[in-house]
Amino acid sequence: MSFLHPAFLWALGVLALPVLIHLFQLRRFKRIDFPHVRLLAEVSRQTRARRKVQHWLVLAARCLALASLVLAFAQPYIPGADGAAQAGARAVSIYIDDSFSMDGQNAGGRLLDQARKGAQDVVMGQAPTDRFQVLTGRFEGRQQQLLPREEALQAAAQADAVPFTRPLSKALARQREALATSDAPVKRAYLLTDLQRTIADLDAWTNDSTAPTVIIPLTPTATANLSIDSAWFGTPVRRLGQSEELHVRITNHGDQELVNVPVRLVIDGEQRGLAAFSAGPSASVDTVLRFRNDQAGLHWGELAITDQPVTFDDRLWFAFRTIDRLRVLVLSGGDAPGDRAIQAVFAQDSAHAVALRDFRQLDLAELEQQDLVVLSGLPELPSGTAQALAAFAESGGSVAVFPPRGGDPARYAAFFGTVGAAAPARLDTGSARVDRIDLELPFYREVFQTMPRNVDLPSARERWGIRPAAGSDVLLRTQDGLPFLSRTAAGRGSVYLWAAPLAEESGNLVRHALFATSLLRMAELARPMERPYAVLGAEATLPADGLELGAERPPRLMGPQGLEVMPEVRRTMASTALVLHDEDLPPGHYALVAGQDTVAAFALNHSRLESDLRSLTAEALRAELGQRGLTTFTVIEAGGGDLSLRLAEAGSGRKLWKWFIALALLFLVAEAFLLRATR
Repeated sequence: MSFLHPAFLWALGVLALPVLIHLFQLRRFKRIDFPHVRLLAEVSRQTRARRKVQHWLVLAARCLALASLVLAFAQPYIPGADGAAQAGARAVSIYIDDSFSMDGQNAGGRLLDQARKGAQDVVMGQAPTDRFQVLTGRFEGRQQQLLPREEALQAAAQADAVPFTRPLSKALARQREALATSDAPVKRAYLLTDLQRTIADLDAWTNDSTAPTVIIPLTPTATANLSIDSAWFGTPVRRLGQSEELHVRITNHGDQELVNVPVRLVIDGEQRGLAAFSAGPSASVDTVLRFRNDQAGLHWGELAITDQPVTFDDRLWFAFRTIDRLRVLVLSGGDAPGDRAIQAVFAQDSAHAVALRDFRQLDLAELEQQDLVVLSGLPELPSGTAQALAAFAESGGSVAVFPPRGGDPARYAAFFGTVGAAAPARLDTGSARVDRIDLELPFYREVFQTMPRNVDLPSARERWGIRPAAGSDVLLRTQDGLPFLSRTAAGRGSVYLWAAPLAEESGNLVRHALFATSLLRMAELARPMERPYAVLGAEATLPADGLELGAERPPRLMGPQGLEVMPEVRRTMASTALVLHDEDLPPGHYALVAGQDTVAAFALNHSRLESDLRSLTAEALRAELGQRGLTTFTVIEAGGGDLSLRLAEAGSGRKLWKWFIALALLFLVAEAFLLRATR
């Protein structure tokens, strides 16, 4: 047992007063002789002895009553898990986990409702003059202020589910920052959370003896949940008339197998697909929904399942642009047969628009409108053109380079250097045949499932020795092991380097089926595969390459229910992006408007980190805290009994002053009874 105000124990010295009074109030009896009183004298002796015992009992009752009062004022208590209590004003920080997982249920109802009630119990368990921080996952600046009791109760009642997923270490850091601003001698921190494993980063926790922390786990009864985790297209470009494959990944976070669960596909408000899937316990499955692109332009889509009670991850919004044709620009160096061969490949497919330009007459601004640029036998590559092509690739375009017949490789050294490749050299080794197609890489893997052993592959009588940058994909190799076609990633785009010229005298490449297949594949993969949606969080980034976003036309994002957002436009040498900072935006479809024109379509979704409802139990948390030596943390289970009483005991121990007041009253009643008996 300890005392909150031990200085009051000096008052126990007053116990000497009733003792002294009793000692000096002893009655003196006068002796009177009286005959024949032997029997009466015996009765008198017995009465005096009994009264003496009664007086000592009265003395004991008075002393105990005074001692009980003194101990009550000293406020005795049995120390709680936090250790010794302290007197004085308090600064109390309360973190209410209001993430989507708190929509879960247990025997006490919705977890978030219990957290709000628990926070109010914490506030009411403190003195009216104490100050409080009420922190939620929003991490708003105003939540770093310490509030009086009434405002704290109101703030706790207003907590509602938000899309932010905050590691508990960050919540602890913000609590300590707020408490550090207070001069109160006593500081406490409380966390009301479901202890989801995805946020319980115990390795980042540290002890803080100045502000002991009480954790109140609110564990859900069931952790079953079904979530749409992600979606992606099978091909990088959406083209008019193309049959699209939309891949969907769905996770069953529960312990029961789910069979024939439907998932719906809606595009532009119209249902375009329906599929059913089955998922084992704690398993993820991929399914494919197919639809046909029958209209060019911007489109918004939605994937949906039905699952309760956690519903934020039952829908996934996405957006995409369907183009009418892929644009190919051929920069000619004067090799007419080679130029015609390239044009013939794309002219046979209405999904492509091919244009031919002399490399000396190129308008560099025209590059921004292209998807694939083919350099056909340029005798030289001017520095301005080389820099523009490098920037084009950095921003997401693709460049294919065919060397000139009899050209000087040194004139390409600067451009090769921009993509990390070594300067090329002319090889004069006679005829060389392509020996191997790398089917492990996705470029050809989607075209050829298997390759016959004796397949006829292109051959070259003139070629350049190219040494691609480290990490490049060598798609074709000759018999001597040298690269014949390589792909190098340049920023968000690609640069394809061919070793052989297109001229008939240099080999049979243009007459081989692999020539057309490779060019069509380059055009198909000309633009990087854009993710069809962005994830809301600390900083969501939306690509805006190729969009005209001048200062006179500030872009606006128009969202659900007429919401209007002014995003930050972030420009770099290689790209342009729209940045959404830590904002509480609703998920759904968004249109980027510049002036009066809708120039892009976007979709925003909540993070799926909250989908896995598995959490630490109170026992597991205590064990983890013990292993890490985190001694300033206390765990109190919310269920069973009055939470406010257990919180008070954890914060200041079990207070006993009320019991000592009751004992003082009991001893005073006993004293009165003894005094009445002595009359």
